[in-house]
Amino acid sequence: MLEQNFMPFFGTFSWLSIMLIIGVILRAKVGFFQKFLFPASIIGGILGFILISAGVINIPHEEFTKFAIFFFTLNFISIGLTGADEAAVKPGSTVRKSMARGMLWMACLWGAVFMLQALTSLGWISLTNLFTEPIYKGVAWLVPSGFAHGPGQAVALATVWQGPFKIPNMVSFGLTFAAAGFLVSSFIGVPLANWGVKKGLTQNTPKELLKDFVTGISDVGKGPYAGKLTTHPGNVDGLAFQLAIVMVTFFITYFACLGLKAILPGPIKAVAFGLMYLWGMIIAAIIRLLLGKLGLTVYLDNNVQRRITGVAIDFMVVATLMAVKVAVVWAYIVPITILCISAAVITTLFLLYFGNRLDHLGFERFIALFGTCTGTAASGLLLLRIVDPEFKTPVAQEVGLMSAFLLVLLPTSFFIFPMPKVGIPINIAVSAGLFIVALIILKVSKLWGKPNWT
Repeated sequence: MLEQNFMPFFGTFSWLSIMLIIGVILRAKVGFFQKFLFPASIIGGILGFILISAGVINIPHEEFTKFAIFFFTLNFISIGLTGADEAAVKPGSTVRKSMARGMLWMACLWGAVFMLQALTSLGWISLTNLFTEPIYKGVAWLVPSGFAHGPGQAVALATVWQGPFKIPNMVSFGLTFAAAGFLVSSFIGVPLANWGVKKGLTQNTPKELLKDFVTGISDVGKGPYAGKLTTHPGNVDGLAFQLAIVMVTFFITYFACLGLKAILPGPIKAVAFGLMYLWGMIIAAIIRLLLGKLGLTVYLDNNVQRRITGVAIDFMVVATLMAVKVAVVWAYIVPITILCISAAVITTLFLLYFGNRLDHLGFERFIALFGTCTGTAASGLLLLRIVDPEFKTPVAQEVGLMSAFLLVLLPTSFFIFPMPKVGIPINIAVSAGLFIVALIILKVSKLWGKPNWT
C-alpha cells in the first residue's frame, strides 16, 4: 500500500527536499556560489532542473508546478497571519514616518517597474514574432509576473491562461521568467550591492560579510532566533500549532475559491483559483483581525510565522526551477533570451536612476527593491543584508509592508492582467496609466529629487 501511495506527492516532496539539502551543502563548500550569494533553493532547483532534463528524475513537471502554486499560497497566508513589529506601528514615531515614505517609494517604483517590464516586453515580442515562432503577446505580462512577482504569481497567472483560456505553454514561460529573475538578482544584484559598499553609499557599511552569511551555515549555538513557542510542548508542539493555523486558513481559502468559482460569471471564474494566493492573504488578515478582537493574537508568534513563510519560499523556488520544461525553453530561446535581457537591463537602469534621487537610505532601498523586482521579497532581503547586515535600518520591514500600498495603488492589475479576453489594448492602457500614476505620486510626495550619489 505504501509503495503505491508514495508517488507522486511524497516522491515529489522528497526530491524537493533532497535538492534543497544538496543546495545547502554546495553553498557551504563552493566559492562560486558564495561569491554571488546563491541561495540554496536556487542551487538545488537548478540542479534538479538538470536532473529532470537528463531523465534522472522521472516525475512529471506538472507535479512540481503544483507544489510551486501551493507553497506560494501558503507563503501569502503566513504573511497575512504575521503582524507588524511594534517599532513599525508605534503612532507618531520618527521610524514610522520614515518607513511610510520608504514603503510608498518602494510600492510606486515596484508598480512602475512591473508596467515598464510589460510594455517593453510587448514591443520586443511584436518584433521577434516577425522572424521567429510567434508567441502570444500577453506573454509580455508574464515577464514582470516572473521577475517582479516571483514564481508563484507567474505560475498562478499562467495557469489561468493555459487552463480556462487554452493558451499553450504559458506555465513553462512563466516558470522560465521567474527562474531568470532569480539569476539576475544574483549575478547583477550582488555586484551592485558590493559597488554601493565600496562607494560608501550605505549607512551601515560592513567591513566584511559574516562567515555564516557567506557559507549559509550558522556556527553551532549562534544561529538567529527562530521564534517563541506559544503552547506547552506537553500539550502540542508550538510549531505544529502555528502550522495548523496556516493550514486551517488554507482550508478555508480553498472553499472560498470554490464559492467564488460558483458565483462568478463566465471567464471571470478563472480568478477564483487563479488568485488563490490573494484570497488566502485577505482571509488570513481577517482571521488575525478576529483573533485580535478576541485577544488571542498572543498565540500567533510573528517570528515563527516568518519561519513558515521562509520555508514556503525555499520549497517554492526549488519547485519552480524543477518545473521548467527545457523543450519549451529551447523552442523559443530567441524571444525568451531577448525578453530576459531587456527586463534585466531596464530594471537595473530604472531603479538606479530613482535610487540615486532618494534623499534618505537611497541605496539600501534601491538594492532591496532591485532584489524584490527580480525575484521575491526574500531576494531583496538577501541583497539588503550585504549593505545592512544587522538590519539596523527599517528597510527590511518596508519590503514586507509595502504590499499595503500596492493593494491601494495597483488593485486593477490583479484582475485585468489574468483575463486575456479583455484584450491587449486594454492591458496596454492599464499598464501605461498605472505607470504614469506611480511617477506622479513619486513627484508629488517629493520622493523624486536631485541626484545624491557621486
